[in-house]
Amino acid sequence: VNLLIADDVGAGKTVEAGLVLRELLLRRRVDFALVAAPAGMVRQWKDELESKFGLAFTIIDRDYLATLRQERGYGANPWASGTRFIISHSLLVDETYVGGLRDMLGAFRPRALLILDEAHHAAPASGSRYAIDSQFTRAVRGLADRFEHRLFLSATPHNGHSNSFSALLEILDPQRFTRGVPVRPRDLDAIMVRRLKSDLRYFGETFPVRRVEPIVISGLSGDAPELQLSLMLAAYGEAVRARAAELPPRLAGFARLGFVGLQQRLLSSIAAFAKTLEVHRRGLLRGDGGGLEDAATSFVEGAVETEDEAQDETTAADLLQAEEDQAAETAGMLASSVSDIGLVDEMLELARKCAIRPDARVRKLVEWVRVNLAPDGHWNNRRLVIFTEYEDTRRWLERRLAEALDDLDADTRIAIFTGSTSTDRREELKRRFNSDPAGDPLRILICTDAAREGINLQMRCHDLIHFDLPWNPARLEQRNGRIDRKLQPAKEVWCRYFLYEQRPEDVVLQALVRKTELIRQQLGSAGQVIANRLSDRLEHEGIWRPRAQAQEIEGGQDEGLEHIAVQEMDDETEARRARQAKELDDLRATLERSRERVGVETDELQAVVATALSRVGTSLDAARVGDVNGTPLFRLDPADPAFAIGGWQDALDDLRLRRRKKSERLMDWRSGVPLRQVSFKPATTKEGADAEGVVQVHLEHRLVRRLLSRFVSQGFSTGLSRACVIRGPGAQPRVVLLGRLALYGPGATRLHEEIILVTAAWTEAGRGTAPLRPFGATREDATLTQLQQALQNPSSPPEQIIGRIRRWAAQDAADLEPELRARAEKNKNEAGRNLAGIGEAEANSLRRLLEEQRQRIAKANAEPDDQQLSFLPELAAEAEQRRRDRRHWQTKLDRLAVDIEQEPERVRNGYTVVADRLETIGLVYLWPEGN
Repeated sequence: VNLLIADDVGAGKTVEAGLVLRELLLRRRVDFALVAAPAGMVRQWKDELESKFGLAFTIIDRDYLATLRQERGYGANPWASGTRFIISHSLLVDETYVGGLRDMLGAFRPRALLILDEAHHAAPASGSRYAIDSQFTRAVRGLADRFEHRLFLSATPHNGHSNSFSALLEILDPQRFTRGVPVRPRDLDAIMVRRLKSDLRYFGETFPVRRVEPIVISGLSGDAPELQLSLMLAAYGEAVRARAAELPPRLAGFARLGFVGLQQRLLSSIAAFAKTLEVHRRGLLRGDGGGLEDAATSFVEGAVETEDEAQDETTAADLLQAEEDQAAETAGMLASSVSDIGLVDEMLELARKCAIRPDARVRKLVEWVRVNLAPDGHWNNRRLVIFTEYEDTRRWLERRLAEALDDLDADTRIAIFTGSTSTDRREELKRRFNSDPAGDPLRILICTDAAREGINLQMRCHDLIHFDLPWNPARLEQRNGRIDRKLQPAKEVWCRYFLYEQRPEDVVLQALVRKTELIRQQLGSAGQVIANRLSDRLEHEGIWRPRAQAQEIEGGQDEGLEHIAVQEMDDETEARRARQAKELDDLRATLERSRERVGVETDELQAVVATALSRVGTSLDAARVGDVNGTPLFRLDPADPAFAIGGWQDALDDLRLRRRKKSERLMDWRSGVPLRQVSFKPATTKEGADAEGVVQVHLEHRLVRRLLSRFVSQGFSTGLSRACVIRGPGAQPRVVLLGRLALYGPGATRLHEEIILVTAAWTEAGRGTAPLRPFGATREDATLTQLQQALQNPSSPPEQIIGRIRRWAAQDAADLEPELRARAEKNKNEAGRNLAGIGEAEANSLRRLLEEQRQRIAKANAEPDDQQLSFLPELAAEAEQRRRDRRHWQTKLDRLAVDIEQEPERVRNGYTVVADRLETIGLVYLWPEGN
């Protein structure tokens, strides 16, 4: 299974991945699974897989590794401690963590699955002409081919570079794709699923309408510090560009970046600008025109990382600040000029004077909060997310808001989420912000970009304000995605940003917002190709020609790049929707067939759970605590004696209101944190929000599986019997014999499994001489209909009748077993023919696929290379990457010659039935209701 899930942001890719994983587990195609995700999303993956699919995963990180080594010794391999793991992207390039994984996987591990979230990070970095492998690309490529199955998730898999896209696809499916060889859209049909929110709305799914609007600030006096500093910095920028004209191109580029950094911080807040300008000034004083190459190297090494990529969350903010300071100081050295110092000193004096005051945005924000969140001086149930880009701005904003809202008990109403927020604190904030506002005072969450991924805030919030605007539209979209996503109960979400009418730079930022929204509406996430190019230009040259730059942004000159992405992904709206319409029809038909065959409805699940609880000595009815919007709610009591032994407490722990903190004692946590309520249907309020403190249990939930294990793993001991008797709607007693047929391929792979039923009329008369006779098709269908009706509201006949019937169970099974075996033999032969047909079709398809792949590589290999890559010094790295790819083509051509001979036969043999097993499951007797 090699699949790229490229659905839109917030459309449910995590849940789709869980569905694929669960299906592979049920088919016994997977026995080892690894999820690799950005650091900020690791905990969310664990929670989603546990709550929605009942799958427990272990997070591999520094704490887990230290604990394991303490318990088992330094040489312990963490990957040998289980079969399901989650790891962050940042640790995939660390040999400390990955070495043991490679040892465990070997060259190739059957039944192993890799789930790579945000998979576009593994695509080679975009060069000007040819994409270059990053360290992360090499790390993922070195691991992926060791897994039999690969599942990649990305809303933006194509970055506008054909060779980068093909390289990512080769990591996913090397039999279909080769890096550097153009991708044919029809090859994507077998491996890519792509749906945009606009498509889902088109097909009837409910998503909120996003409203993006500015909060306009106008009428400021000319001496407003935001306006004055903007003019002064623009003058300084002209001086820097003049100085840069005297430097070699490489150094000139770095000097301009120093100005861009100052401009970004000024547009964030005067507080952030003042702090960075002080460091920049130190660099100016140190710079003497010499040692610029060393300064440039230092600048590159001090490149700023985003907070969410820091491995040690307790020091993330400090590391980030140190890197920003180094970059600012080095940039000052590169921009050094005696004439610059005076202007910098003037800016610094004004910035220091205003750094602790509220600016016009703070005053507007306070006004908005008082009108919308606390009218008449009382907080309502509305909540707000505020995003800032820099930690300095976040600290300053938090203080200014606390001062301005002091009369409204601001300390209990405002919380923060940054890169240094601990994992436990993050989970607590997420829980509180999504909880019922009537029970939690939290109303405002101030976040840095560390929260733009991996935290869902949509359950009780539909308002978001960008205090500053990121220049990278991908970050802007990720921020908005915290509230604009599936399960948002509001019909509209509002994403607002501040706009200074009198500040020239804001013309460019507004154009960037408008262009990003237009791209999103027309092209979905694939439009990030254009958006990223826009931000790249801004981040390299800054805002210094506002009107002209705004026109360039909205002029659409990058649409050629978007055309490449749309063309290669076959992503034209009309064609995509036509394809999806057919897929949805097929899926609906499959779902209906599955419902008919499996027949697990919520009422039936509730009845089975009630029966299981009664067998352990407690009652589901006694746990009933009311309902929400017509859905019954139950709350189990962990102190019930029925749960005192047998590992029940571990199963009940999944229902607790919050996770256990790292430093919290188990006993204290269990005694202090109550269980959530349980429902068997979706528990939603009249407004459409999920009910507070309620868990919907399902067939794969850990508690349900623990209860059902009494019937499955304990066999038919402890009072259970292979024969059950229930009342039925017919006039004649009937019996149903159940058998299970399983077919196995090479390596004990389960190829086929089905339940076989044999029905008959039941009587005690003449049993010594006349065996039971199986029904024909018509009467059998009637019996199965009666069985279904009986199971919907089961009841038992008197004990003396049950005992009388059960005495004949062994004889009845023996009477019906010949028919069971005959039907099993017939079904086995039919299933074997079907499997052989599937194997032959897949083998032929694979042969064609490999032969076409060989032809495409040979054709690409025969084409002349791009000579400019070799002649231009600045493209040396890209030229070397191209040469490596060509050498890879030759290696792959040699391997394909072998694969064409061997792989189709291996696939064909994989569907060969080498063993089968038929086992009798049990008997069900239907006793007439009137008897």
